[in-house]
Amino acid sequence: MTCPRCRRRAKFQRYGRKTVTTLLGSVVYHRALYHGCGCETGWYPTDAELGLLEKVTPGAAEVITLQGNLSAFDEAARKVLPKVCGLNVSASTVRRITEGVGRDLAQRRQRGETFGRSEPWEWHRDARGQRCGYVSLDATGVRQQAPDGSTAEGRMAWVAEVFNPTAAHQKKRGRIWDARYLSGLMSLPEIGGQLLQEAHAVGLGQADVLIGLTDGGNGLQDCLLDEVFAKLGKPAVFILDFFHVSEHVSSFAQELFQEQPTEAEHQTAAWCQTLKHQGGLALLQQLELLDLSNRSDALRESRRKLCQYLRNNLHRTNYPRYVAHGWHIGSGSIESACKNVINARLDGCGMRWSEHGTHELAQLRALFKSEPSAWDDYWSRRPTGIAA
Repeated sequence: MTCPRCRRRAKFQRYGRKTVTTLLGSVVYHRALYHGCGCETGWYPTDAELGLLEKVTPGAAEVITLQGNLSAFDEAARKVLPKVCGLNVSASTVRRITEGVGRDLAQRRQRGETFGRSEPWEWHRDARGQRCGYVSLDATGVRQQAPDGSTAEGRMAWVAEVFNPTAAHQKKRGRIWDARYLSGLMSLPEIGGQLLQEAHAVGLGQADVLIGLTDGGNGLQDCLLDEVFAKLGKPAVFILDFFHVSEHVSSFAQELFQEQPTEAEHQTAAWCQTLKHQGGLALLQQLELLDLSNRSDALRESRRKLCQYLRNNLHRTNYPRYVAHGWHIGSGSIESACKNVINARLDGCGMRWSEHGTHELAQLRALFKSEPSAWDDYWSRRPTGIAA
């Protein structure tokens, strides 16, 4: 028999005994050990054929991974798994298996694999009957821990999404959007490339209108343009998150009316009305006409920064057009994804992560939060013998 590690001829040495954890309890079995092929350790081909992760079967591995993906490893080991399915494993086992599966998932995504239904989505139509597909991208912080246990500088995990929402003029209560998420500690080109694979898998190129919806973060629009839309070969509409602009406007209004909070609120509402119904250019002109000659240098600098922000993004602040078409103008979907994919699991009280742990859990969380077929598809065709 040929060894899969070194491709040399292996020799049968003896039978070994192994105890395996299953969902129905522990099972003891004997399997052949091959050795003498040049590897430092023996090789049990039966373990690979059964798809064993450490000492658990694939079914038990999925349940352990699911719980490690949803709750703290210690809580999953002590409180959840014994009650739910009678599995008694240590917290370190839950962590190793969960991170091992996340590592396998990350490697497979790097190779271009996607998970879920391999059929185009039925893209929703806007107010003019055009099929619209959305892509979004953002980042969120994850606290880090150094190898010696000390606090390390936090890392920003990317969260990307291709989604198919109900048209803004056709919202229905309880509507579940089609969505696929990606996440991890990657470069923008890396996550952009993976997002392109997901876009191909769900038939984004078949939509009549492609929409990139992000906030004003550096590099977000360029990533979607260069790594996704340009390679799909179709033009796209870029929309700046309306609520991101509103936050900037509100901050300036509060600084303008420091001693008059009510006036600040009224002015914010008026400027946001202008922004939504007349567009970014109209708001920019109003701000530039403000007479601040008798005000502080700090306030004038704040006005300059806000105006520059609007100038840089004028091409994606035509909100009257977006609203008329029934397109979504707020990035609430990707903001929610940051909270549900990353923060809900990795931002718990006192939690700090290593870089590899962050990346592996982020990959798993994105898979789990995507459409249900993605998780099932991964486990139905996961290769055997993953090293946990």
